[in-house]
Amino acid sequence: MQPISNVLRTKNTSYHFAFLPFLFGLACLLLTQFSFAQEDTLKPKKVFVNESDFESVITYEARDSMYSDFKKKQIHLFGEAHLSYEGVDMRADYILIDLGKNEVLATHTLDSNNNRIGEPIFVDNGDTIKAGSIRYNFDTKKGYIQEVTIKQQDYYLSMEVAKRQANEEVHFVRGKFTTCNLKEPHYHFFLSKAVLVPEKRIVTGPMNLWIMGVPTPLGLPFAILPQQKERDKPHGVVMPKISLFSVYGMGVQDLGYYIPINDHWQTTAFGTVFSRGSFGVANQTNYNYRYRFNGNFKIGYDRFRYGWPDSSIVSTTSFDWTHIQDPKSNPNWNFNASVHFNSNSTNKQTLNVQNNNYFNNTLNSDIRLSRKFGSRPISADMKLSMRQNSTSKMVDLTSPIVNFQTTSRIFPFKRVNKIVGFNYTAEIQNRSSFRDRYLTNSDFDSIAGQFRSGANHKINMQSSFGILKNRIRFAPSANYAQFYNFQSIEKTIDTVTNKAVIDTLNQGGFTHTFNAAVSMTSTLYSYYRFIGKKQTLLRHVLTPTVAFSYAPAIQQGIQSYTDTNGLVYRYSRFERSIYSENLNSSSGRIVIGINNSFELKQKSDKDTVTGFKKTRIIDNFFLNTDYDLFKDSMNWSDLSMRLVINPIQSFNMTFNATHSWYAWDDSTGKTLGIYARNNGQGIGRIKAFSVATTWTLAPKKYRDEIQDQRAQLMNSWNPQYQRWLLSPNDIVLFNVPWSLTFTYNFGLSILENTSTYQNRPYGTNNTLDISGDFSITENWKITSRMMLDIKNSVINNLNITLNRNLHCWTATMIWIPIGTNKSFSIGLRGSAAALQNLNLNIRRPPIVL
Repeated sequence: MQPISNVLRTKNTSYHFAFLPFLFGLACLLLTQFSFAQEDTLKPKKVFVNESDFESVITYEARDSMYSDFKKKQIHLFGEAHLSYEGVDMRADYILIDLGKNEVLATHTLDSNNNRIGEPIFVDNGDTIKAGSIRYNFDTKKGYIQEVTIKQQDYYLSMEVAKRQANEEVHFVRGKFTTCNLKEPHYHFFLSKAVLVPEKRIVTGPMNLWIMGVPTPLGLPFAILPQQKERDKPHGVVMPKISLFSVYGMGVQDLGYYIPINDHWQTTAFGTVFSRGSFGVANQTNYNYRYRFNGNFKIGYDRFRYGWPDSSIVSTTSFDWTHIQDPKSNPNWNFNASVHFNSNSTNKQTLNVQNNNYFNNTLNSDIRLSRKFGSRPISADMKLSMRQNSTSKMVDLTSPIVNFQTTSRIFPFKRVNKIVGFNYTAEIQNRSSFRDRYLTNSDFDSIAGQFRSGANHKINMQSSFGILKNRIRFAPSANYAQFYNFQSIEKTIDTVTNKAVIDTLNQGGFTHTFNAAVSMTSTLYSYYRFIGKKQTLLRHVLTPTVAFSYAPAIQQGIQSYTDTNGLVYRYSRFERSIYSENLNSSSGRIVIGINNSFELKQKSDKDTVTGFKKTRIIDNFFLNTDYDLFKDSMNWSDLSMRLVINPIQSFNMTFNATHSWYAWDDSTGKTLGIYARNNGQGIGRIKAFSVATTWTLAPKKYRDEIQDQRAQLMNSWNPQYQRWLLSPNDIVLFNVPWSLTFTYNFGLSILENTSTYQNRPYGTNNTLDISGDFSITENWKITSRMMLDIKNSVINNLNITLNRNLHCWTATMIWIPIGTNKSFSIGLRGSAAALQNLNLNIRRPPIVL
């Protein structure tokens, strides 16, 4: 049966039950439109309605029927009854409007099996109320509700019996407060009695926690639960990780409080403390201005102390800042920043060993301001950068570097010249390279003494044109560069030790470089057809390149010194400057390069557009070498080879190799100045070889869901986002069946060492990284990552995580049994977005060295 529906206009009044007074007008119209269940002799009543009093629209419908009883002054709506008014919806299987008592009743019905049908649902601007029955009086403005459930954001509030007062407060007894959306929740807080003040608070009497229908001794004598409006930003406590046993004693980690300042700014403060004196504080602040820019910055201080008998103290200060400007905000100006600073130049001095950067040995920081000049082909930018390396213990600081350049080739005399163009760049740079201990000890004088400054500008002129109907492309070019260094060196001889002494001078000077080149390139296509039903066709694309380049030796900083034996040594006084100059001779190189790619084309019924499927067998197979005409020996350079294979999106392999044509000493491995074939060593030897491959096995749905989840978190302004920043691995998708990723790296290189070459001619590295997850059951998932050193047959790191979906909560066990970041933790966190920031973690952190 099709639903019966109607529409009428009524006065504008609103509240959770505010639509009900307007049902009086609805009833009046119904009395004039429907036949009444009375005797035929009864004359119909006339109802006069003033149309000027109606401003809003109420729509109503029922699946089965609408029945009006004139004697009892009642209106009955049967079967999926529905009323809608200004964002307020009410649905029930039965709705009764009693005009004599000025009341409305909404309730459910029972089917033949005594099951409830159509329980009342009330929706007001996103807030949902479910109840067994609702009765409301127009005159007293009071309501009586049985078995009501209210949903606000991610919370569910159930009331066995409730009364709505005239002041809009709701008094109820025997309530349940939970985030579980089941009718019988897995857990809830039982409220003996309470008062609900809409959009303000819930004030309760005694309350205690029930789990799986069993009461627990956990509870409070009373509680005040804040209620938030739709437009309000939720504040939240970021619950800590509880450490019961560690080298620092007992402790509380990452206890924080999240504060949404306004629509554009939010901040979270964190604190960590241990019983033996270790502590840490941090602040994470995010900002977002739509269509303009967004970013975040975090500053932290940690102080580690092991306690008796070890009284050593390790402290570290960290600062992270990311700023991204929307390209649409300003077409000419752009400002971006990516700063990752640590006072000890390492990511390993932290208790959060599960962070993604733990094994990263470098910290890179860049701040860049760039400027375009409208439609003009020029731009300028300024950048500050710093590189911290925990392996070499070195810090490279560039403060600043200023560039000015053309963004495209400029063609002078454009009316008559459309072939020859030029590019221009200019640069000013100030850079320092120093030991990280200078930074740790705040030795800024030593840092300043390591700065080197300079400026340069370069001009490149080039052209490109084709011959033989563009089958062959010629590209001549010329480059000139001028450098100015503000510092130089002077070498003198120490007559006692007969060794050179180097002095740094604040004396500058110019140097120049020039080179010219011409290249010739073509593209050849070959097709190989195979016999078969699939009509297989192999296409081979060959791109040969032949070039010649000339670079004269223009050296202006060459000086010399004589030792006590009368030997003369030449050097450049700019060899340690920011734009270094070395002792070079003129060169004239003939460069030969060949690039290959192979593609397979087969008939396929799955392709409904062309009917053929294309597969890239080899994406790139490149060979390159050169011959220097001006050298007196060893004219050929090493042969460089690269092979890239990427047949499917989830699998790729890259091979690189370097081959030498020259002979070598069998005892030391040192390269000799003759060809290998003249020394009985064949065509030469491989000096370096590497292979890298990544293979990801996962359903496509998994990759899409992960990206969607991360994008959703990046756009969320709540404590859940802050918790995800601290522990990205906390996000687990239980509906994904499995995923597996292999990352393999192998490399070898010549070791030219006199004492070890015969026994170990090559140095090698051989590593395998395996990561994946697997759903044991619908609610159990295990994830793991293993970093294997195949060369030494050892596991460098192993991470095993077991997750259990408890519907409202997620239990997690993280175990790192192998590695420098050994740790163990057991955690429990809420699955609902409102409780994602509530975490209970028991963990054993590692020792920070």
